[in-house]
Amino acid sequence: MPPADHRAARPTTRKPGFLVTVLLGFLLVFATMTRAANGEVDHLLQLGIKMFPTLVGGDLELTNQKNEAGKLLLLVLYQENRTAGEEVLKRLQGSVQTIYKLPVQIVLTDPAGLANFDKQPVAGIFCAEPLSPFPRMVLIKFGLQKKSIVFSPFAGEVQQGILSGLHISTQVQPALNLTTLNAMGMHINPLFFKVAKTYE
Repeated sequence: MPPADHRAARPTTRKPGFLVTVLLGFLLVFATMTRAANGEVDHLLQLGIKMFPTLVGGDLELTNQKNEAGKLLLLVLYQENRTAGEEVLKRLQGSVQTIYKLPVQIVLTDPAGLANFDKQPVAGIFCAEPLSPFPRMVLIKFGLQKKSIVFSPFAGEVQQGILSGLHISTQVQPALNLTTLNAMGMHINPLFFKVAKTYE
């Protein structure tokens, strides 16, 4: 169980029904997901693309992440396989236009390109492929600085410090790294802790 301070939501301008909306969003995701077999990368990406917007929407201070254009900037990160990144970018652009009525802008980048976003808010980052240790370290550091929802659907990434991902057993659950979350000082919807697999 995470520390109490993260379970207590800060004051928010969202409507009172927001907590219910998030929970229903998770239930909808779970209802449409089936168990993924090991090695089914495309299926993991499909599951991640469904879950990622809900996780980004769990940031209770999401409105503070709007850029100068009033949009939420989402990054799709690839390490070596640009084609994989472009495919995830295409899928996200086709399925996610807004997150809780806030318009999104989705951009492809690699770890070296993260420096281009130092001076603007980044609401979320989706990893399009597994990362090697140094790029992962760069991404974790960037996510901490920007208070971004960093997400990877690939096995072992959350245990290595990525903030969020998937846990697949008899069902599909969001996964959260509590050490990373605590270091960020981010306040997320407390309902997440009821449905997520957590790691220290």
